[in-house]
Amino acid sequence: MSRILSGQFLRIALCLGMLGQSAVCASCALPPQGAKAVARKMRLAIRQLDADPETGDKAVVAVEAMAAWDGKPGAIALLDAANTLAGMAAPIVEKRRKGLRREGGSGRLKRTRYELRSVDDTAEAIARTLAKMRSPAALAAMLQRLTDKGSSLPLWLRLELAGRVADLPKDKLNWRSRGRKPGDAETTIALLATAAGLGQRAGDVCGGWVAQQLQHENEDVRIRAASALGLLAWPAGIELLIARLEHEEGEVREALLDGLTVLTGQDPGDSGASWRAWLQAEGAPYVGGKKPLSKGDASIRKRDTSSSTVSGSYFGIEQTGDSILYVFDNSLSMRAKLKKAAGSKGQGAAPKPSTRWDLCRAELKQALRGLRPGQKFNLVSFANKARSFASVMQPVTPKNISQAVAWIEDLKLELQTNVFDALELGFLIAGRGSGDRYYASEVDTMFFLSDGAPTIPKLGRSGMGPDDSDRILAAVQRWNALGRVHIHAVGIGLPNRKKDRNNKGVLWPTIFLKKLAEQNGGRFVLRR
Repeated sequence: MSRILSGQFLRIALCLGMLGQSAVCASCALPPQGAKAVARKMRLAIRQLDADPETGDKAVVAVEAMAAWDGKPGAIALLDAANTLAGMAAPIVEKRRKGLRREGGSGRLKRTRYELRSVDDTAEAIARTLAKMRSPAALAAMLQRLTDKGSSLPLWLRLELAGRVADLPKDKLNWRSRGRKPGDAETTIALLATAAGLGQRAGDVCGGWVAQQLQHENEDVRIRAASALGLLAWPAGIELLIARLEHEEGEVREALLDGLTVLTGQDPGDSGASWRAWLQAEGAPYVGGKKPLSKGDASIRKRDTSSSTVSGSYFGIEQTGDSILYVFDNSLSMRAKLKKAAGSKGQGAAPKPSTRWDLCRAELKQALRGLRPGQKFNLVSFANKARSFASVMQPVTPKNISQAVAWIEDLKLELQTNVFDALELGFLIAGRGSGDRYYASEVDTMFFLSDGAPTIPKLGRSGMGPDDSDRILAAVQRWNALGRVHIHAVGIGLPNRKKDRNNKGVLWPTIFLKKLAEQNGGRFVLRR
């Protein structure tokens, strides 16, 4: 199945049944007086968190206690708390963005990292707690906030809420057309995710609204509208998807074709003419509701790869993206020898790389020289700091490639392995959507390479380190909430561990890299 239909929307749709089966309403678990006391305790804990990040664990516990108040007041209290946290995070995020741009991360930014960790942990606790609320009143409150133009809820949380409201009765669903405005793309995307999660039972409720979004000026909205129509099993969607084929190209066109295949289970071809011919000859029973819909699989569609653009490879992974960012480790451990002996084959042959760093540089230079005109690229190295070759993505030209190769050659190996800042800088270069009214991304493919676990000096009075792998993965999920960026991961010199975690409960580097790739539509490669 394509990336579009195997991303956020489909994950929501597949998980809804499990959520519905396991959900238990606890609306009467707390008397009103007790519920209000729990809410007051939560608000106090969040205020303390703003003053002292060390109280993050207390804030998480206070939030999770709200699960016993399953109703409109409890949901609103949690949603208000999420807005408060978003407001607390905003200046910290802005400070980090400036620092990463200017310095690539430094000791000055470590404190902000620690502050954000506590805020993010609490926000994720809110998402988990809202997931336990299944009463119609609580779900209706969530949907209202999804459509609230003035809400400051971050996009990742809106997408989480979109999946939660799928159990809301049809007569309680409230679809609004204002999402067609470019500035309201976030609300539209969240509502489209809701529609996709509702699936076949909601076609007659929101199919018309979803179809309207096929003409939205935001490309990302149009992609998600096409994907949602494929999951709604709404017969009228067939003709509307076919009609849009002649107006679209690229990723939007792929989403339209995938949506048609999912709806019908058919694959007459990739042209509008072939689908119109199929509609005239065989489509009447599908459009008329006589044949069941949403039984297909986009993976059955025969894709024409003859014109696909592949520009070389990086560690055996084809470089098919239009805008590629290489994020790679230049910590001191990269000087370690490769397990396989170096050497050369044949007289006059270039010597094989003998260290991890030699291999990394050789692959990078080969990958860069394989890029084609029309593509864009950039580089981010990380050790104690994260540094970028350029502040924005660069067009592929002989001059830019030559300068990038020289930049790689001039890099020195340094202490630490600052994975978090490197990925954050990468998504800052890409554009994370929430700060861009059109949700444009400057990066569609990221290659991430490392030879070890994240290592950053511990922070805080408690001695807790901010750089554990689970938190990094959670952060990437937030930054890549729309799944725009494929992340391929390369491990050098790492053991192929069979278990997930070490004796301290931390993911092994190999498992971390595998998960990073799996969760972001990429491939994982291990080189020793």
